[in-house]
Amino acid sequence: MGRPMSGHMVNAGFEVTVHDPSGEAVEGAVALGCSAAGSGREVAERSDITYVMPGFFDEVESALMADDGVLAGASASDVVVVASTVTPEQAKALAAECSARDVHFVDASVCQGERGAEEAYLVWLVGGDADVVERVRPSMTPCGADIFHLGPIGAGMVGKALNNMLLWAALAADHEALRLGELHGVNSDALIPALLRSSGTNWPLAHWADMHRIPWAHKDMQIVLEMGDRAGLTLPLAGLLREQVKPLMAAAGIDSSLIR
Repeated sequence: MGRPMSGHMVNAGFEVTVHDPSGEAVEGAVALGCSAAGSGREVAERSDITYVMPGFFDEVESALMADDGVLAGASASDVVVVASTVTPEQAKALAAECSARDVHFVDASVCQGERGAEEAYLVWLVGGDADVVERVRPSMTPCGADIFHLGPIGAGMVGKALNNMLLWAALAADHEALRLGELHGVNSDALIPALLRSSGTNWPLAHWADMHRIPWAHKDMQIVLEMGDRAGLTLPLAGLLREQVKPLMAAAGIDSSLIR
């Protein structure tokens, strides 16, 4: 997702420097007008705002905290924007590390997936100080104009977790409904357009052709359940859903190592 996002920022007039462990990913961004850097540290040294967007928290933490990571090169008053999906508590811990170096922090997870990144209609769910959010807003807008400032640091991750809980619940229900329809002689290709015009419509059903790309479903539900534990809430549907997404991921050919 970072490749098309960086390209949109370039097209909007920003100077964008990129780093990724994958050389192929860097080459793709360079082809869109970005400059390559050898490390997160080098990216931060050249930037006022640094976006970080790996898949898992340990990767985010390493990108920021490693000897050649972003915080090693960031200057006072720079901004780090974590656009990965992590827990609210993890976002707050990362913000504390940034604050200790006089670096600002924003958690800004995104919705609408790979197609949203490619076509620049991402939805940003943002947590952080209002003045810092306003400072980074112009660089977010090229990737998606719907930017929702939900509250202080961690609030963006709360919003993303709850969005994804509803997303995966709908996807699991879609699979069950369409399978039941097929077994009763109703073809899914005929049924889906009818459901999309009816009260059963939902986002994954509307994007059915893309819904084999669900590598983060189990991680998302782990985050929701951890939030429930911290709040003292029992979330039986979320617990069931965490298990329901496992066979969906397997059916989509998702590497089981992504189920952490």
